[in-house]
Amino acid sequence: MALAMNPQPRRPIRSVPFFLISGLCLLIQTPASAQGLIWSLPEDGTEIRYEGTYKQVEFRPNSAEGDLTIEWIRHVILKSVGSEMAEYQGEQVPCRWLELKVVTGRASESGVLPGPGGDRIYKVLVPEPAIQGQLVDSENIPVSFIPIVRGFRKSGDQQAQPEPIESEVLQIYPGLSLLRHYRTFVREPNESEDIVVSGESFLAEKYKGTEVLESPISRSTQEAEIWRSNDIPFGVARWTVKVLRETKTNIDPRSEFERFAEITVTMQAQEIGRSARSELAVP
Repeated sequence: MALAMNPQPRRPIRSVPFFLISGLCLLIQTPASAQGLIWSLPEDGTEIRYEGTYKQVEFRPNSAEGDLTIEWIRHVILKSVGSEMAEYQGEQVPCRWLELKVVTGRASESGVLPGPGGDRIYKVLVPEPAIQGQLVDSENIPVSFIPIVRGFRKSGDQQAQPEPIESEVLQIYPGLSLLRHYRTFVREPNESEDIVVSGESFLAEKYKGTEVLESPISRSTQEAEIWRSNDIPFGVARWTVKVLRETKTNIDPRSEFERFAEITVTMQAQEIGRSARSELAVP
């Protein structure tokens, strides 16, 4: 490639369509998802809706127009929509059908008008014993994935039928949420808050997580704040995630990393329901 053959350092091209920035920011990250969004299982039929914003900034220091900033509305809905017994690790165990829906787009009279790739829905059968609400399991192994017995997904209105999920795990990160497994995840002392959702008050404790991943040409720094509550459905009352991506050429020293793009997602629980119904019909 020209970049590798040219003896003179060249800066990365900065003209990138805004709807691709999120993928570029996560390009160097390993495909690890987390129980960052699902820490507990509520009573079947429970649902919780989060509302917030998804903001993208493309830094353009050499542009007369300045940085490019795009902000979207985001809704996240988690549901428990059925239970059954199924085989998991050689045993019949109680399992729960969970449905996760994410809509990202513009405000409209009917709610949120999805943007490019902004409407995703997953339906998965999760072994109940796998949801432990811990960062590590009994053998001190990081809980980096949510195992599933079966699963289906559908993106946008153009996809006629849901497609099966071939893997045996649910990857929440990054398609459904930027929350992920953090090697450093610390409770902030004396930082708890009463968060009111649907007229109920939930005492939530604040945690912070950080993750930095680097390659010869890219560095991604993610910082997250999560307000956890054992009493709220699925365990999370509010969260904020910020992802900063920096770039350089592979012949530049690490000191030459420059800001390329930043994503900030802020979400808070708004409504809890007790009669959830599935939106995704599956075989």
